[in-house]
Amino acid sequence: MALGDKKDTLTQDIHESVRYVLGKHVKITERRAVRMETKGDKMENRILVFTPCRLFVFTPKIPTKIDFNLHYLDLQSIESKKLSQLTLSTMDKVYSFHTQEELNQTSDSLITAIVTAISDLFPGIPIDQVVRRIEVSPVGRMENLSNLLRGSNSETELSIPCGNFSRQYACMCDYYGLPYREEVAWDVDTIYMSHNSKELNLRDFDHLDPKDLIPIIAALELNSFFLQFRCSHLKLSHECSERLLAVLKKSTTLEEIYVDNAGFKGDFANKLSMAIISNSNSSLHGIDLSHNLIEDRGATHLSSSLSKAHRGLVKLSLSHCGLTGKGVVQIGHALVLNKCMASSLQHLDLSNNVAKDDINTICSFLAQPNVLTFLNLSSTDIALEP
Repeated sequence: MALGDKKDTLTQDIHESVRYVLGKHVKITERRAVRMETKGDKMENRILVFTPCRLFVFTPKIPTKIDFNLHYLDLQSIESKKLSQLTLSTMDKVYSFHTQEELNQTSDSLITAIVTAISDLFPGIPIDQVVRRIEVSPVGRMENLSNLLRGSNSETELSIPCGNFSRQYACMCDYYGLPYREEVAWDVDTIYMSHNSKELNLRDFDHLDPKDLIPIIAALELNSFFLQFRCSHLKLSHECSERLLAVLKKSTTLEEIYVDNAGFKGDFANKLSMAIISNSNSSLHGIDLSHNLIEDRGATHLSSSLSKAHRGLVKLSLSHCGLTGKGVVQIGHALVLNKCMASSLQHLDLSNNVAKDDINTICSFLAQPNVLTFLNLSSTDIALEP
């Protein structure tokens, strides 16, 4: 069965009115006249207009206007149990559309327009990582769609710089209603690409307003190119911190975060721990929280995720974090509990914390066979035996 159906004939006046409302710079990938379910069994005519980041629903009259719109990142589910029906769900609303069966139209091209747009935006990322649930029946319809996406994705990955970061950044600017900064896209597409740099350093953009950093961080959620994130010696706003936590909850490719001297306290360590635990597909194996006063409370929260990290860590830096022996004991206990740590952890820095003699759990970890190549316990007031 063909996924691209014959389009209905929308009038030229409608086309021009839609273009006028959206503006000439918005790319339109698909237009379709449909009937939308409203209250009860009532159906009303609407026009669906698909763009790279959003679905716009227009009224079918001249001059036309936007009834409402959906950003693809808000979609929770896509469902089609009949050829002529499409249901889209967000966190708090459900929208049902019906194609015109008398014109032999199906909803396949509508589903294709959404899923292809998402796939083009986030190459290398499984569609169910963006939209939690997609139910299309009969099964053959979904198989055709999957085959289409498989070819599209492989071509897209080879032809765009840095995993399509600049378009993902633009998508996040649109999502959060923040201005798009051309210089951000240029730096990534030109400088980062030419050096094949897999580390996104927020200091490269610290001349921007703090709110302009939000979409830069958010773009890492579904990016398959960058493996490290660094914001060393850069105090992050609450909004930026929340976006970083959202990235850690969702990213399957980010491996290392360097957030030393970012102004974090124990509460952030708690949220960081919960973010790590919630992402069962996380690739995170390096954490540098040095020079953040997370104190013993933060170390206790962090230890809960360290003990459960399913692949262990390669690097852990907690220098100058205001820990006492109580916090160091908790970290050491987590390292011992996690059986992966002995074969994964290569770098451990607990320097400049007042551990004194409360290092029994650290010693227990060190006493077992391990792969540590760097250990720093300097300035911890540990009593060294002669």
